[in-house]
Amino acid sequence: MGPAGAGFARCYQCELALSEAGGLLADVVAPTGYAVRGGPLAEDLRRYKSDRGDQATPAAGRLRERLAAFLADQGRAVWEAGGMTAGPRAVAVVPSGQGRPGAHPLVSLVRSCVGLPLVRLAVAAPEAHARGVNPGWVRVADRADGDGAPVLGGIDVLVVDDTWVSGGSAQSTAAALKLAGARRVAVVVLGRHVNPADPRSAAVLAAAKNSPRAVP
Repeated sequence: MGPAGAGFARCYQCELALSEAGGLLADVVAPTGYAVRGGPLAEDLRRYKSDRGDQATPAAGRLRERLAAFLADQGRAVWEAGGMTAGPRAVAVVPSGQGRPGAHPLVSLVRSCVGLPLVRLAVAAPEAHARGVNPGWVRVADRADGDGAPVLGGIDVLVVDDTWVSGGSAQSTAAALKLAGARRVAVVVLGRHVNPADPRSAAVLAAAKNSPRAVP
């Protein structure tokens, strides 16, 4: 997914998502920074999921610090932009679409720096995962009494994803949460993917270099 073309409010993929899901989409999407291919943030996002602890642990630590700092500095502005006046009451992590065994490392990273009850999600239909929005791809786990999981009816939810390319995974998660009863959803992405080889990315990268909040 590239930047929006001149004269357009949204890129093609975002326009497609809007036509597919409308009001089920996230109310606000905010990246903590741009993950430029080959850059330090992109490398951390690759390494924190590695099986090699000497690579994964330092990368996860830097990503944890980045997320915590972003939420502390920009969280209120994000909640206001999404119409979440009191802020989110629960947090969810976008599940892996690659069939990764075991818990996604992003779950423990988020739990370590976000003090909200966790909504348990799982991939319901791996074959349904695509660039478009498909809430049937994600299953919101049933809540068992006393298990600490939040009741979604009418509450606002923070969704955290590691990377944003087309946005299909995050928006499918937002749609599934709304269908399960969430009122509003804010998506925070650790790194918005940017391909420096794409000539349309030049303006995005120039703006990032001039903004202390969006340095790759």
